[in-house]
Amino acid sequence: MTPTLATANAALASNANMALYASMIVYTLAMLMFAWHLAARSAQLSGTRAVEREEVLVTAGGAPATSAPAPARPAVEGPTATESAASWQRGNIGLMLTYLATALLVASVVLRGVAVERPPWGNMFEFATASAAAVGLTYSVLAKRNGWQWLGVFVVTPILLVLGLSLTVLYTEAGELMPALKSYWLAIHVGVAFLAVAFFTIAAVIGALYLVRLRREEKPPARRNFIESLPSSAALERTAYGLNMVAFILWTFTLIAGSIWAKQAWGTYWQWDPKEVWTFVIWTVYAAYMHGRATAGVDLRKSMYIALAGFACVIINFTLVNLVSTFVGMHNYSGM
Repeated sequence: MTPTLATANAALASNANMALYASMIVYTLAMLMFAWHLAARSAQLSGTRAVEREEVLVTAGGAPATSAPAPARPAVEGPTATESAASWQRGNIGLMLTYLATALLVASVVLRGVAVERPPWGNMFEFATASAAAVGLTYSVLAKRNGWQWLGVFVVTPILLVLGLSLTVLYTEAGELMPALKSYWLAIHVGVAFLAVAFFTIAAVIGALYLVRLRREEKPPARRNFIESLPSSAALERTAYGLNMVAFILWTFTLIAGSIWAKQAWGTYWQWDPKEVWTFVIWTVYAAYMHGRATAGVDLRKSMYIALAGFACVIINFTLVNLVSTFVGMHNYSGM
């Protein structure tokens, strides 16, 4: 590499880091706006409950039929709450900020790739930032289509945590790709894995909200909050199942593609490498979830616990398997 080219690539890597910092700032603003959005939803529910109490008191007191009606308030009809103007506006601002932050994060990943002249997935820092970008992109597309502003704070916050850890713990200078990774299968195998993890992540967030929502439906609290403004537990469960189904299909492809790549790189499809084992463990746990979810009479709550256990395996596969020496194997690409 010529000195001029090396200097240009170093400048691109620096610009990639600047874009990453900028995306974190904008994601922080989006998180705050989404939190404000949920606060407006909670206040809307409280206002509706106050109106309901007023109506009950008037009826019990025998108010004449000609009495003035209670002031109009935004209607709340269970999970499909009519948005107040403040809530709607804050949610949309949060979504617009998420679009901008995600665009900056994608730009950072692309600039890093141009700087190193390869797919920017060669170490833990690059894996983490690319995974966060995949989650941000997937949420942005689904949120726009489904009106998932209520989900924003629960997705943007983990993205911020991952980016913060990437810069403080996982950061690795841009460099050459390890010989074992120099294959077109890197873009195919790892790229699909990123997309699968994005769907797994959003499904896990919705699954956790489903469990909270279900508990509050079974034991209604004395005081409602933003949880009661979310879709019903049944709707959340169906959504989580659909996302997990897509992710499971993508993960199946990831497992198969990894085996094919292993055959080309190491001469065998399977070596019981820790990364291979945990990839299969994830597939097995989610297969158990899919089977349980499709079986008549099975408790959906228990099935969701299995799905969340599968996501815990995804986190272990991404962190401990790559960072802890106990799991040393063929996939030692953390760069740390």
